[in-house]
Amino acid sequence: MYEVKLASFEGPLDLLLHLIQKYEIDIYDISMKILTEQYINYIKNVDDLDINQHGDYLVMASELLRIKSKTLLPDAPVDEDEDIEDPRDDLMRQLLEYQNYRLYADILKTKKDEHDKYFVKRSNDLTNFENSKQTPLHIDLTELIAAYQKAKQRRVKIASESVSVARDSYSMEEAIHHITDALSKKEMITFDDFVSYSETKTQIVTLFLAILELMKECQIVVYQSNDFGEIQIERGRNYVE
Repeated sequence: MYEVKLASFEGPLDLLLHLIQKYEIDIYDISMKILTEQYINYIKNVDDLDINQHGDYLVMASELLRIKSKTLLPDAPVDEDEDIEDPRDDLMRQLLEYQNYRLYADILKTKKDEHDKYFVKRSNDLTNFENSKQTPLHIDLTELIAAYQKAKQRRVKIASESVSVARDSYSMEEAIHHITDALSKKEMITFDDFVSYSETKTQIVTLFLAILELMKECQIVVYQSNDFGEIQIERGRNYVE
């Protein structure tokens, strides 16, 4: 199957709609004289018209001539109760249907163009975490939260005569470097080894987020020797100094 295009038109109905709009022809009262003449003139001016590929255009030309000749013939006598069918009705229905299809196609294209402006992040591949024997992780999120609450409660409050308000500048990158730097000196550290509890709440939260990020990337292994014991951190299989 191939798609037939003539110049910038996709099929004879597309060309007819263009001519109707160009010459302001009423689609509900088509002037067959103007439409047929302009259509045939356009077909004649196409240099590379191949009858094997563009036969639909020639079929439509013959159909337009047939309808035009019917409109020129005198009306045959009919009974008063008999409805007279306009020879243009079938062409009008095809044009209206095609016009609707093209309208809906434009709407769908607009929606697609709007959708293309958004980027959806693909889900992470977590297959490395399934049945992993290299990660002896024996701690869940509840225990991490409990440790966080404990760290908050133990945080030293330093009184000061003057109070200044400043935005914390402790970033995830600094927290990750803090942890990996400690692991480069010791194969195993505890959470208390690099937390003095004089940090701000934001810094402690950032440290916990850094631990979770390193756990996800398998750069560290986090576990407890016993229930409610110290959080112990070791180098993971993807650890890089």
